[in-house]
Formats: sequence, C-alpha cells, structure tokens
Amino acid sequence: MPWGLSIEVVFDQSRYTLERLTEVGLNMAVGVGLVVVVLFMTLGWRSALIVAMVLPVVSLASVATLNALAVPIHQMSVTGLIVALGLLVDAAIVMTDEVGKRLRAGMTRLKAVAGAARRLTMPLAASTVTTILSFMPLLLLPGPAGDFVGSIAISVIVMLAWSFVVAVTITPAIAGRWLRRGDGQPSRESLLMRGFRAALALSMTNPLRTVALSLVLPVIGFLSLPTLTPQFFPGVDRDQFHIEVDLPPGTGIAETMRVMREIDTRLTAEDEILDVAWVVGRSAPAFYYNMVGDRDQAPAFAQALIRTASAAATARLLNDLQANLPPAFLQARFVIRGLTQGPPVNAPVELRLVGQDIDALRLAGDYLRARLAEVPTVAMVRTGIAGGSPKLTLEIDEARARLLGLDLGQVARQMEAGLEGVTGGSLLEGTEELPVRVRLGAGLRGDPVAIGDMPILPPGAAAVAAAGQFPAVPLSTLGALRLEPSESTITRRNGERVNTVQAFLMPGILPAVALAEAMALLAAEGYAPPEGIRLETGGDSDARNSTVDALIAPLGLIITLSIAVVVVTLNSFRLTLIAFTVAGLSAGLSMLALAVFDYPFGINAIIGVIGSIGVSINAALIVLSGLQEDPRASAGDRAAMVDVVTGSARHITSTTITTFGGFLPLILGGGGFWPPFAMSVAGGVALSVTLAFAFTPQMFALTLPRRTRATDNDTIRQPDRRPHALRTNDTNVTRKGAI
Repeated sequence: MPWGLSIEVVFDQSRYTLERLTEVGLNMAVGVGLVVVVLFMTLGWRSALIVAMVLPVVSLASVATLNALAVPIHQMSVTGLIVALGLLVDAAIVMTDEVGKRLRAGMTRLKAVAGAARRLTMPLAASTVTTILSFMPLLLLPGPAGDFVGSIAISVIVMLAWSFVVAVTITPAIAGRWLRRGDGQPSRESLLMRGFRAALALSMTNPLRTVALSLVLPVIGFLSLPTLTPQFFPGVDRDQFHIEVDLPPGTGIAETMRVMREIDTRLTAEDEILDVAWVVGRSAPAFYYNMVGDRDQAPAFAQALIRTASAAATARLLNDLQANLPPAFLQARFVIRGLTQGPPVNAPVELRLVGQDIDALRLAGDYLRARLAEVPTVAMVRTGIAGGSPKLTLEIDEARARLLGLDLGQVARQMEAGLEGVTGGSLLEGTEELPVRVRLGAGLRGDPVAIGDMPILPPGAAAVAAAGQFPAVPLSTLGALRLEPSESTITRRNGERVNTVQAFLMPGILPAVALAEAMALLAAEGYAPPEGIRLETGGDSDARNSTVDALIAPLGLIITLSIAVVVVTLNSFRLTLIAFTVAGLSAGLSMLALAVFDYPFGINAIIGVIGSIGVSINAALIVLSGLQEDPRASAGDRAAMVDVVTGSARHITSTTITTFGGFLPLILGGGGFWPPFAMSVAGGVALSVTLAFAFTPQMFALTLPRRTRATDNDTIRQPDRRPHALRTNDTNVTRKGAI
C-alpha cells in the first residue's frame, strides 16, 4: 500500500452467509428428522422406510434440476426446499398406504401396484398441480419482492413435481415388493380408530349440524383478520444498524466532520459497539441488499455503519441511541435504523402531496411535518420540498460601479476568484498531476460580513497601488447584500410535482401502526389538503399495497386453472365446488392460527395463506375421490361413506403431521420473517383436518341427488369391515356416476 493509506474491513458478507446457510441446513436436517419420526409412528417401519426413501431421491433430483435452471443455492432457494419437505412425502404416503391396503386385501403384488397406481394417479396429479398453482403467485410476482421470494416458489414447484413422478413410479414398485401381503381378512381396529369411526358415524347421521360446527373455526379466523397487525416485510435480527446525520443546509464539510467526530466519540464509548465506519458527504456503500443510498455531493450529510456484539445488543442500542443522541446534538437530524427484509423503501411512513403550486406544496408539507412530529411513535420527519439552503445575494448599484470603472462581469469574476478560487499551479503525486486552487480561507468564505468586506479591484488599481494607496474598494460599497433562502429543489413523481413528507419511526414500531396514528391525528383536526393538492400515502403502505396487488393479479387465472384440473379429475362440478369451498375455508383457518399466536399479517403471511389453500385442498380431493370410487357411497349409503373416510384417515393424518413437522423448524427458528409464513401454512393445514372429516363427507352426502340420497329415517348400518378393494367388486350394487 502507498504511504498514508490502509485497508480496513468494514463489512464481510461471507460471515453472515455462512451463518445463515448453517442455520438453514440445520433447519432442514431437523425437518427431515421430524418427518421420518412421524412416518415411523403413523405408518409402521416398512411403510415409513419406503416413504423416507423419497426424501433423498427427490432432494437430489430437485437440486440437479435447480442447477440446470441456473437457480443458485442461497437462503431463499434452500428455504424453499425446507418448505417442500413436509409436502413432498404426501403423495408417497397416500400411494404406499393404498398399495398396503390392497395387499392386505389379498391381491397379488402386481394387481395391488397396478390398481393403486390406476386409482391414485389422477387424484395425486390434481393435488400436485393445485399445490403448484398455489405457489405460482410467488413465481409471477414482479419487481424486487418477486426477486426476493421467487426462488422459494421455484424450489417448491420443482420438488413437488419430482415427488409426484416418484410417487407414481418408484414408490408403488417398492411398496409392492416390500410390504407384506394379507389373507383378505380385516385386521382389528385400534381403540383410537374405533372412536374415530363412531364419531364419524355420529356426524354422518347429523350432517347439517356437523357442517355448521365445522364452519365455526374458519368464520372466527375471517373475523380475526381486522385484528391482525399489517406489516409489509419484517425487520432483521442482525448485529448491524446504520445512522444518517443531516446538518442544516449550507453546513460545510469541515463542520460536518467536526460533528461526526463528536458523535463517533459517543458511539465508541458504548461497550456493545464493536466497529463504526463513517462516510461523509455522500451515502455509504450499500452493505445490505435493500439499503437506499441516494445522497451525493452533500457536505452536510454523514452516514455511519455500525457493528455490534449481537442482534440483541442492536435492539437495545437502537432504543438507547434514539433517546440520547438527538438531544445531545440539536443542530443535527438523526435517522437511526435497523435492517429490514424486502424491497427498498425510502421511509417507513410517507405522505405525498401532489400539485402544481410549489409554494403551496411547501407550506402544506411544513404543516404535515409539524403534525407528524407530534405522533409519539415518530422519531424524525423531513420533507422533500423545504426552504433551500441560505444564499447571499448582492444587488449592485450599477451607476456607482461605473463611476469606479467596473461592470457586472468584472465584479462577478473577482468574486468567483476569491470565493471559488483559481488554479494557480499543480502538484505531482506519483504519476498523477493534482491542480492547486487558490482562494480565500474557509472562515472568510463562510462569514457574510467578511464577504461584504472583500476587496474589489477597479481598473487602474496597479497605478493606485504604485502610488502607495490602497487600490481596492469593499464589495459592500457597490450594492446591498442580503441573506435569503435559495429556491428549493422541485421533485416529481410520475410527471407531477410532489412534496414527500417522510417519517422515520422509533425502534420496534410497525409502519402500519404509526401511519394509523398519524391519519387519526389528521382526521381529529379535520385536515384537508389545500385546493389543487391531493394527499397520497407512500412508504411501507404503498409498497405493501402494490406488492399485494401484484400478488393477487394472477389469482383469477390460477383459480380457473385449478378448477379445471379438479373438474377433469373428479368429473363433477358438484365435488369441485365442495373441494374449493374447503380451500376457501382453509384461508380462514390460516388467519386463525396467525391470530392465536399473534403474528403480523404481512406479505410473508399472505404468501403462506395462499400456499395453505393449495395444500389444504389435497385432503378433500383424497376423500372425495374415495367416496366417488365407492359404488355404495356414491349411491348414498352413509355406512359406506364412513368406511371410505375411515380408510383414508391414516394417510390424511400422516400427511398433515408431516406437513406440520416440515414447517416446525421455521416456526421455532424465530425471527420476524419465517414464523408468520410457516405458521400460516402449517396452522392452516393442521386445522384443515377438521374440514376433511367434518365438512367434506357430510357435504358429499347432503349434495347427493335425491334419487340416490338415503332417506332421513335411514340409520348407519354396521360397518362393512371388508377391505375397500373387495367391497368395490360387489356385483349387487349399481355404480352411480358422479353428478
């Protein structure tokens, strides 16, 4: 390094990348472990081993596919693999259980495998496609938010596609080989299963009451939506934060440096602050992906990048510094901010005043700035259009100047030479030639009185000086000097003049809460924008709304495609309506889970709700396809319906528990981003079991055509304990087609 220069590492991303990937890898290992344990507990060791084999096969195939698609292995893509962990075994569980039931019914291995594959290929394809379609809004999301979460959708879609391929090819072949054959005699049901059968039989004798009870939780979930705190993207638990310092307009960089050193002394005195790096006169380089650095050529601006001992220390310091720094430096405005997830946002709360009259915009902005400063949760407020920096105006008396032989050009050139300077030579440093500028000292240039005393040389000054007289006249004798604000910068948005009032919040305050308080304050005062000016909201609220609009935009096409897939699979509009009613109700269950555990309703939770809808419909499709396939159930025999649903209970329960187990590491991992997303999916899927058993079969029975529906006086007969594979071969039952 040349003399006088040194290198200091201000930020090292590799450390955080390694920590995050290690954490994600640990979460993935825990998720795999939970899924395998659940499989052993619910399916038995043979079936569990068959299903567990799907995990490495699908994972390796998915990683290879992601590599072929040029999707890098980073935090988002690996998290997508974790999200898919609990989903990718669903198809394998259903297929393995179906093959096992047919083998226990006494079928040959070949017939059991062929029959299971033939019966489940279309329902599994439908459930896979609907789940994939539920993650498509993430993939189609435009802009920075789409760049942020798109890799999650790609990873989930790739893994689900591979899980279906493996479930209808490798899984039935291995299950047909490894699972034991039975003698066709039904096995004795466990006490738990007998209790479930009795409860299900009771619900089928009172389907209307059961359906009404099953709607209680979804309705409560929908009613709890207004109580959820809206949040765009959450903060980041990290040992870093940054401080922006704004001094009054016109402050020189030397004064900014002096104030910066005083602030730095207070910061370095904190035991939990490890490093402080300052950038003066411009924004610091963005050390985090969504930092906004739009300040340049700003001598009154400084920014500090701070590293602390831990994420907990960062949280404590944000509160302490916000309370102590501004009172200690009254001449400065501070923005003390932690890091957040998601696309870049200039300020958490923004109110935009749009109009044509620049003076009216400035006055309206000043009024809003004063009102927002009264909100307790707001730390600092600034406006886009304010009084400009102070400037010194000279109004020359041209008649007096002509008496001295001066014109306006001569006066201007002498003022420029004294205040801006002239190049008087150069220096060589290495191979670089540096110009030397000569001008008046900073003390003179920053003092209006000293500027007024600046000497101006008239023509013939050399002769006057040779005679031993002072040749110059003071600048103030040529005219009047006035100190006045300069014209403020005119900012535009979408071609319109706009004054943006930005509010920065106290640490830990959600933008939606602060915005609601600000709007309530303005409403209480009866505030209305001046004539010709309209008021818009920006910041976190605007970013959230635009992202949600983009997320919802493709839902019409996605829902249409999902309906088409289910209709083709079930060949029934009636059953399709039941399935999508379950999907809609599952959204209420996701909201209920968020409300119970007090998670905010942000973009991550919205994504989770959409994913939950696609996953929750799978159990309904399994139940409906089973009821449709059974001749007696489709003919209105409610005892047969109980048998079908009971036969599907084990793999529905297993897939639900494995799905919840796959998301559990993300819930327990803490932080602000993943728990709301994971809880909305896992909670919605877990609670949707009530819809699979207490809504779907009852609605199937209630919506049967009258010619096939059992009369109200019919009772549930003793269950037929013959395996499903034998019952469907009865010749004395007429098969009724789906309506």
